[in-house]
Order: sequence, then structure tokens, then C-alpha cells
Amino acid sequence: MKEIASGVSLLLIIQGVGGVINRLTNGGPSWFLVNYIDALQGYEMIASIVLILLGAMIGVGSLKIKDKDD
Repeated sequence: MKEIASGVSLLLIIQGVGGVINRLTNGGPSWFLVNYIDALQGYEMIASIVLILLGAMIGVGSLKIKDKDD
């Protein structure tokens, strides 16, 4: 479970940081998730920051999960 949470955390952080960079550089459509959700159009920067924060929270939470080996 810890590995899955860490992987999801990394994915969300990458999507968020990439989305922020894409917005700051006035980039066009890319592989970043926020660009393909119609409800988020106009709020791409906020949504990307939320993805970063959510990924960070999941990452911190995954550090507190104990492995079976511990």
C-alpha cells in the first residue's frame, strides 16, 4: 500500500508542477491532465496547485504507513 500511495503522490506532483510550468510559459495543450478536463478550463493554475498540494499530502501520509517488514 505504501508503494501505491508513493506512486500516486509522485504522479500528482508531476502533473501539478508540469501544469504550472505549462501555464507560466503559455504552453499549448500537452499531456498534463488539467488541460483535458473541461470543467477546469480557466482555472488551470489553481487546479495544478491543488494537485501539487494533494500529492504532497498523500506523500507525507505514505511515509506514516508502516510496511509489513517493519
